[in-house]
Amino acid sequence: MANGEQIVVGDIGGTHARFALATLKPGARPGIGPMKRYRTREYPGLGAAWDRFARECGAELPKSASLAVAAPIEGDVLRFMNSDWRIDRRTVADELGLDRLVLLNDFGAVAHAVSVMTAEELQPIVGDGALPDEGVVSILGPGTGLGVSILSRKGGTVRVIETEAAHIGFAPLNTEEEDLADYIAARYSRASLERVVSGPGLVDIYNFLGGAGEWDANNAGDLWTIALDRSDPTAARALEILVRCFGSAAGDISLAHGAMGVVVTGGLANRMPDRLRGPAFEARFTAKGRYRERMQRVPVKLATYAEPGLLGAAVAFEREERH
Repeated sequence: MANGEQIVVGDIGGTHARFALATLKPGARPGIGPMKRYRTREYPGLGAAWDRFARECGAELPKSASLAVAAPIEGDVLRFMNSDWRIDRRTVADELGLDRLVLLNDFGAVAHAVSVMTAEELQPIVGDGALPDEGVVSILGPGTGLGVSILSRKGGTVRVIETEAAHIGFAPLNTEEEDLADYIAARYSRASLERVVSGPGLVDIYNFLGGAGEWDANNAGDLWTIALDRSDPTAARALEILVRCFGSAAGDISLAHGAMGVVVTGGLANRMPDRLRGPAFEARFTAKGRYRERMQRVPVKLATYAEPGLLGAAVAFEREERH
């Protein structure tokens, strides 16, 4: 790997495809250039968005790339849970004109990014302790879906484990949440955690509460705005429920992973740091019965780096090159 080598990095989600050029710097964190973002519903597939990025770059793209995608990395064809895009692993490198391509799950990429973030980029949500230098850290964040991954450090070795924990069952803890679970199950045949703790989840909670207006995933961003500024009391109440359930889920996932640190990431989380630092999130995070004392020792951090998927894609590429 040459000093100053450039690659294309991408973060392909259910709503947006983001691309940038990354400069690899052996012994230092990769540098990420200006990001270009495209709405996935405006393009028939990855190739069309890639071509748009190439045109806007105005120069021939590097022949190496690392793409983080919001899909399980399994089988010949990657199928996105929250968009109609498909990626054929057998042909995609040739289609994009690449000699070297790394494909990884988007939240696997986020975990790689967290592994190289500074303390200033990891702000406290619950507790003020540092993340463990050794052991497991759970990474999670709501967006178009809910991403969950594991960062494991042992003896100077970093390992990232990609998961689909977002699709475990939603666990209601009071009558209101039981009714919410029934409402969601009636709509989607099953109430998964992602159906509650995600960008579109706010829409379903709002509709469950009987909020006014026609809201769906296409205008979820506007609903988040009125929930965050509290201009709509029902939207604000829906966000309170989402944050409460997010705290429960973060604690459960920490226990399931055996993690003594949790990092919350993503654009939505960074729009509501005051909510996440409020009493509802922490109370639910630590309310684990006999394990309450343990949970009180688990620090929860907010990753403030703007594009962790792009940074993590570059870090993952470097790590694969070393091996």
